[in-house]
Amino acid sequence: MISKLCSNHPYWGVRTLVENDHDIIMLTFSHYTYKPQSLTDERKIYSISRQDFLNEPLVLGAINSTPEDQEFALHSTILHRTLGQMHIPMIDMSTGSGAQLEKVRPVLGESVFFDFDWYKSGRSYHGYGRSLLTQNDWIKQMGKLLLVNQIGVPPTVDPRWVGHRLIAGYASLRWTKNTPQYLDYPRRVS
Repeated sequence: MISKLCSNHPYWGVRTLVENDHDIIMLTFSHYTYKPQSLTDERKIYSISRQDFLNEPLVLGAINSTPEDQEFALHSTILHRTLGQMHIPMIDMSTGSGAQLEKVRPVLGESVFFDFDWYKSGRSYHGYGRSLLTQNDWIKQMGKLLLVNQIGVPPTVDPRWVGHRLIAGYASLRWTKNTPQYLDYPRRVS
């Protein structure tokens, strides 16, 4: 149980996105259990209104209510008043080396790459974009993330994460460290 969301937690970056776009009206989260090499992705999914999301103690309560054997994750899908369903761009890297983040830049392009905030999540990095994507653009971006990986080299972007997320129709990144699978809470590095 945590008493406060530290200033480098992903909540604050996503909160800035929500504060800057007053037409975001709903965000989606889940509790899930990580199962290595599983083909299934079992989650309890629920939505939080914009107003509730901007209430830090309420979000902290949702995080702290996560069962001990599960994790709390933000989903990429948001409900936008004028645009309908949109996505927060997300990336789950396979590497713990910050230098490997540069491999994403030529595939996504300069402007997209610099639109991401990066978080060290223990063994790897998580990225959150600051500009919403349509469903079609989100699918294209997920495909591009697979193209970051090079043949014969350990993956830079987690290909299993991309596969699970494409099957589900949304991306998600964890905000907790409740289970032994994970080494640390995600913490902003840039």
